[in-house]
Amino acid sequence: MTWPVNPDAPEGSHEAKAPFVDNGTGPISPERYYSIEWMEKERNRLWARVWNWAAREEDIPDAGDYVVFEIGRESFIVTRDDEGRIRAYFNVCPHRGNRLVSDEGGSRPGGFTCPFHNWRFGLDGAIDHVTDRETFRPEALCRDLDLSEVRCESWEGFVFINMDKDAKPLLEHLGPLVEHARPYRLRDMRIMRRVRAVWESNWKIGVDGFNEAYHVHAIHPQILPVFNDYHAQIDLFPNGMSRMVTKFAYESPRMGGSAASPGLNAGLRATMEEVGIDPDTFAGSKEDVRQAVQAAKRVRAEQLGIDYSGFIDNQLTDDWNYDIFPNIQIGMHPEGVSMLYFRPHATDPRKFVFDVIVMMHPQTNPDIRPPAYMGLPEGSDISGREPVEVQHIDWREGGLGELFDQDSSLFAEVQRGIESKGYRGAVLSEQEQRVGHFHAELERYLAAD
Repeated sequence: MTWPVNPDAPEGSHEAKAPFVDNGTGPISPERYYSIEWMEKERNRLWARVWNWAAREEDIPDAGDYVVFEIGRESFIVTRDDEGRIRAYFNVCPHRGNRLVSDEGGSRPGGFTCPFHNWRFGLDGAIDHVTDRETFRPEALCRDLDLSEVRCESWEGFVFINMDKDAKPLLEHLGPLVEHARPYRLRDMRIMRRVRAVWESNWKIGVDGFNEAYHVHAIHPQILPVFNDYHAQIDLFPNGMSRMVTKFAYESPRMGGSAASPGLNAGLRATMEEVGIDPDTFAGSKEDVRQAVQAAKRVRAEQLGIDYSGFIDNQLTDDWNYDIFPNIQIGMHPEGVSMLYFRPHATDPRKFVFDVIVMMHPQTNPDIRPPAYMGLPEGSDISGREPVEVQHIDWREGGLGELFDQDSSLFAEVQRGIESKGYRGAVLSEQEQRVGHFHAELERYLAAD
């Protein structure tokens, strides 16, 4: 019970509806959202075996540049060696376990020195210096003293790490997304905004919430004038990957239907004005707005020298939202992408680290501005010349953006409710297929030895 956005899409095309995957209808057990035991199983059987996004290639352009990536209790150094290869190491000295690096990034072209006893390591991870080597017995130093390296692979400028040497290659894990994302040229985009907050709920509550549009009418009714939350296309792919395509510039059927409200609502009018359409002289109905916006975007792109030839029409308006198992959601638009990143808290299963990331192709023409849905504050620098600093937000004070601020308060209440003795586990509608697909893949990982 999900609707193809384009019923006439050719079989095998990027927009075609994927075959149905039956993940059952059984309830989702509550303890996974608060149990320490479940959290530890995830640490050993999930996070140690999946591909985790750690950096962008442009973060480390030169030899010795590095960023520190943390997930749960683990910390990694992602760097570029003297031959230009991107490498990643556990952020720990093999001598006495001290963390080698305590900042978020920088440049150390000479390698890494442990501040505890001044042991040194090259950019290739090899031990370069043992302080007072003569005071060690030879047998104490005959073991492996190099930094512990983890697998590191890139896709479209995104650098992923994996602690499991036997994991399938990154591109295989990403499946259809590799081809589907090609027209967007993600490699050439740059991060224009990154905000981070620690939310008061389990990371899976965040993933669940953003994996469905079923809650939009209740929590975000302000976007219903331009967002068809009900007729969404849901596609389930291997490796826990899923997609939801939802129509923008199209009024939600929950607004009452064309007979009750035949005119253009304020949201549709603003969307039209954004691409140069005068709603006062528009001769079509509100059902025609989406197609008109698509056509106007092509005209405007040609006038501004932007190439939209690789996109089909519904990509010009709609949100193509992919869930990369286990913890990345990326909504793709020709103007840029909105990316949500959910990471477990280091010690508390009732909290998670949440990043909202907006990426765009760098622009110097002031007439090329992102649409309002990208969530960039007015006056943001979109030239891409300077790296963007992470902005840390207290969710209680707001600042993530209107929709995310609403979700942050809601998810804290979901966490409290899930721990009630009266709660028996989630019951899912077909609008929540992505939630069930995510948990089915999660349970496969946790059941593995």
